[in-house]
Amino acid sequence: MPITSQRAAFLSLVLAQMHAPYRWGAKGERAANGAQLFDCSGLVTWCLHQVGGPDWRATHNTDRLWDECRPVASEAELLAGDLVLYGRAGHTMLQGRPVTRPDPDHVMVYVGAGVVVGASGGGSTTRTLEDAARADAKVKAFARITYRADVLGFRRLPFVS
Repeated sequence: MPITSQRAAFLSLVLAQMHAPYRWGAKGERAANGAQLFDCSGLVTWCLHQVGGPDWRATHNTDRLWDECRPVASEAELLAGDLVLYGRAGHTMLQGRPVTRPDPDHVMVYVGAGVVVGASGGGSTTRTLEDAARADAKVKAFARITYRADVLGFRRLPFVS
């Protein structure tokens, strides 16, 4: 599959956000100091919308990205701009209920050669720039898809051009 212009623009925009601070629930809004803020799914949905894709900022988190984006069968089939999702596999307990499907809680963007980029290092308590700085929570790169051991699988965004 060729790299489309929309996919290339998405990837370029993701990379342009390197070092932007992490904030739980942020989808590209700006802090008082002008810094653009993202959580992991917020980076993906904001960048996708900016390049003419669907506006999923209010509706899509890691679960929705997992459910609605097309599966990619293996790491060998990944294209730059595909998603790598992390979290718990099925058949565990969550809040007293069995989980029978993958339960993604983190997403990164594959950029090639095993490298992933995304908003990482924060969590639900990362609410301020100070929180992000303390946790080194920001958009950053990792040299291996398996920088986290809990890789659930891969998904392809609905690029059209």
